[in-house]
Amino acid sequence: MIYKLSSYGERKIGAVLANGDIINTTTAGKESNIIGRVVDGNIFRRTVHDERELGFVDEQGYIHSHGLFEGGLLGWVEPDGAVIQAGLILGEEEVGRVEGNLSAAAGAALLLLFLPDDAEEEKRMQRR
Repeated sequence: MIYKLSSYGERKIGAVLANGDIINTTTAGKESNIIGRVVDGNIFRRTVHDERELGFVDEQGYIHSHGLFEGGLLGWVEPDGAVIQAGLILGEEEVGRVEGNLSAAAGAALLLLFLPDDAEEEKRMQRR
């Protein structure tokens, strides 16, 4: 299970299933809520025509991005399930938590899929 922290508390936003599918639990009315998958620690985003590899999580729970401009270490998952986002300017910040057997993959999904999607949605809303 994946939970995102906000100023209003925490909210369940997704999960990593046993088969590696990453689902968005906030899109209940859509045809498919599978937004990506994890394979051997590598995180993939589902796109209209294919999929794109976003990054990976290593054995210690450190999450790395393949991003063109922001590649490198994004954060990590603490033993208690807290997901920490690392930043050069803003420092470290707890952005959510995960629970279950696939907590490292779930933390990677939070940092590589869910938070960027939220940031993009927020930008779109501000442009309107």
